[in-house]
Amino acid sequence: MPRLLCVVVVLMGAVGGGMEARAQAPIVIRVDEVPLTAALEEVRAQTDLDLVYAERLVEDRTASCSYTGADRGAALACVLDGTDIRAERVRRGQYVLVARPDDERNAEATPRASLKGYVLDAETGERLPGAHVYLTQLKAGATTNRDGYFVMSGLPPKDYRVRISYLGYQSIDTTLTAGAGPARISLAGTSIQSEGVVVEAGSTSVDDNERLPGMRSVALNRLDQLPSFGEPDLFRALQWTPGIRKSGVTSGGLSVRGGNPDQNLYLLDGAPVYHPWHAFSLISTFQTQTLRSTELYRGTFPVEHGGRLSAVLDAQMKDGSRRAPKAVAGLSVFSGRFRVESPLTESTSFMVSGRRSYLDKLIGRRHPVTGDSGRRDTLRTGYYFFDTSAKLTHRFGPNHRLSLSYYHGGDDLDLRLPFDLSLDFSSWLRPPDLLFEVAQNWENRVVSAQHRYLAGDDLFLTTTGYYSGYRAQEASFVQPTTTASLTSDYRVRLSDAGVKVRADYHHSVSHEWTGGLEVSTLQFESTLNSNLQRSSGTSSRRVQDSRVAAAKVVGYLQDTWTPTPQWTVESGVRAGYFSGGDYVHLAPRLSAQHVVDPRWLVVEGSVGLHVQHLQRLRDRYSLAYDLVSSRWIPASDRVRPATGGQLGLGTYTQLRPGWSLELDAYARETRDILVPADVFQEKEGIEGPGIEIGALLGQYVTGTERAFGLEFSTRYEQGPWRARLGLSMGRTFIQAPARSGLRWRPSGLDVPVSVRSTLGWEGTHWQATVAAELRSGYPITVPEARYRLGDPTASTPTSYLYRPQVHNGRLPPYLRVDLTVGYQFQLLSADWTATVDVSNVTNRDNVLDRTYRPTETGVDINRQRGLPILPLVELEMRL
Repeated sequence: MPRLLCVVVVLMGAVGGGMEARAQAPIVIRVDEVPLTAALEEVRAQTDLDLVYAERLVEDRTASCSYTGADRGAALACVLDGTDIRAERVRRGQYVLVARPDDERNAEATPRASLKGYVLDAETGERLPGAHVYLTQLKAGATTNRDGYFVMSGLPPKDYRVRISYLGYQSIDTTLTAGAGPARISLAGTSIQSEGVVVEAGSTSVDDNERLPGMRSVALNRLDQLPSFGEPDLFRALQWTPGIRKSGVTSGGLSVRGGNPDQNLYLLDGAPVYHPWHAFSLISTFQTQTLRSTELYRGTFPVEHGGRLSAVLDAQMKDGSRRAPKAVAGLSVFSGRFRVESPLTESTSFMVSGRRSYLDKLIGRRHPVTGDSGRRDTLRTGYYFFDTSAKLTHRFGPNHRLSLSYYHGGDDLDLRLPFDLSLDFSSWLRPPDLLFEVAQNWENRVVSAQHRYLAGDDLFLTTTGYYSGYRAQEASFVQPTTTASLTSDYRVRLSDAGVKVRADYHHSVSHEWTGGLEVSTLQFESTLNSNLQRSSGTSSRRVQDSRVAAAKVVGYLQDTWTPTPQWTVESGVRAGYFSGGDYVHLAPRLSAQHVVDPRWLVVEGSVGLHVQHLQRLRDRYSLAYDLVSSRWIPASDRVRPATGGQLGLGTYTQLRPGWSLELDAYARETRDILVPADVFQEKEGIEGPGIEIGALLGQYVTGTERAFGLEFSTRYEQGPWRARLGLSMGRTFIQAPARSGLRWRPSGLDVPVSVRSTLGWEGTHWQATVAAELRSGYPITVPEARYRLGDPTASTPTSYLYRPQVHNGRLPPYLRVDLTVGYQFQLLSADWTATVDVSNVTNRDNVLDRTYRPTETGVDINRQRGLPILPLVELEMRL
């Protein structure tokens, strides 16, 4: 697969480089005192040049020319000779016609100009990253960076018609001048804050939705139009994108195109987040309403991002409103939340938010109980999760901007219950003789500082320093008998600190260079302190400490080349060094986009290599530490980095404004991934093999993964109605040593068919959405026989299941229909929104998992069922 990808890279580069090398008939121009417009049309017809000019410039002018040859530039110069008009080359095959200065010597020295500015949110004054700025005459565009800044360089100084669009905002058409100061453009129905600008209502077209192959921006202000789980959630919204789903129905991380959840990189203001989930993976740690922008890359992503194989989620928090204070408060079934943002001075703004679940406040954390004999005890049923986000932004001037970001969130579970969790709740009301205690908590803490500096009209520098820490603890006490007990305290900690420097240089309309350097250090710590008491006088204690450190250095360079209005080619390379094992890798990337027709069809393709130095593993034996035993393992002399090659092709079309179609195909191969050596291993051991990395790696083998698929999606928005449909067809296979030998088998995340659809309506006060999901069931391993083994000294033989093949069966198809109804109203000078989410409206009994256990007489089949119909309510207030 990697060799094939290299060949594809070469071929795509040859296609891009040879687009203008096609054979061409001789150019013959014979005109005598004809209108200049007619002569220019003749040049267009024979040379295929793209000429941009104002009608008032060429009207009432004539041209006389006699030219025969193959030089397209010379033919154009012949037609313009004697007209006091000159042609300024913008890029290959494209010229802008401007009036010739009186002094021709000064004309040769006339510098090119830059068209530049900022795109802002009209309501808050925040700068919008990822907005599209499109020159309709030149058919060239740019995308605002994370500071909302755009620039197109190397243009002749003149006025240009420009269209500005941003996902979830009203597009506008206006006129901007190259060579003038930076324009400040406010979207969402307000005027542009610049002199001599006229704002007109824009229309949506393929040009407005110009995007990078594999990239998808998320309209954060429209997430409430999608089904949620009590409150708008970013990760649940992403699952409506074809190819993205939960690795488990009720728990587990996101799986992108069949990849493992640890193959996704999550960034918050440039800092990685290592465990972005709450409530056992039901809710994400990314508070949707605190985010300014979110970009998701599937498959091949730009060279700026790396270290993962499947996807990158790049989220930026809000800077805070620069216009007026704002406050939002919400209450759902799970949690309460708030957000406050406000300007402090003309140059400084802030945003602060918080969220906390309150189940522990409703049912209580501690429950004193007293037995018949007067013995007292305290049972515990405490659980909550929380998030705290804050950001402070200061603008030192028009060219300097500093942001400080902070995030802290986590979960805390505290249980002390009877060992036998029977349905006889009366037994819970007295002190138990046999019990278990669990104290599990995990948290993320992220600190980030970003400085953005406009060094010149064409050069933008971004420097980011960050710290990201993940900490987890699982302390347990189990007393299965009156004389035996196990006390265990297991802790995991990961620290990642680094500095990133990125430079964006806009050389011209045709070329934009991006380069950067990243340096980071990683610390991995695990500790275990356990004591196993087998009887009143026999006990054994284990104390273990595992510490690993690694350093990473990465450099990258990328060129975004737009040789013609129809073609955009993005090529780059990412080079990295990882100290664990002294690994050095080069990861080339290439993507191309071709606008076959500006109205109807855009074709794109991408190919690239990726390297992942961290893999997340889970202890498969011990019962003492189960939840937080999932930890990151860095590459070393014993563990090779996982490498993967990915190829993607796609088309995009817009049948009419508001109705778009997308079709994507992908193929990838990943090597050196770690796969469980015994997928049938059950957690039976009390102590387990220990927490040393060697003991953990002994439970895994190296494997290869292949995936391929086809994704189709369509969206329709017309008036109050909106609809979307997503269809994914794909397979994911793994090859790893197993009992059946080295053979390809379906991955545990292999889902051949998945369909998701929504239909929504939005009125003045009411809105409603019906959503449905239908997909194939997850693979399972079905035993083919049962056998019994024993010896003459044993009283009864032991039963076993014969499972020669892994994932030889599949669960029944999964179907769920959800309903969301919202109502907006005003009360007490505030805007309110009441939302009711009904999950599984049809109350379908979905089978989520199936396990098999041998018995003396046969096989006991246990089926795990999904949630029944579940109504959830949320109330939100905005000031």
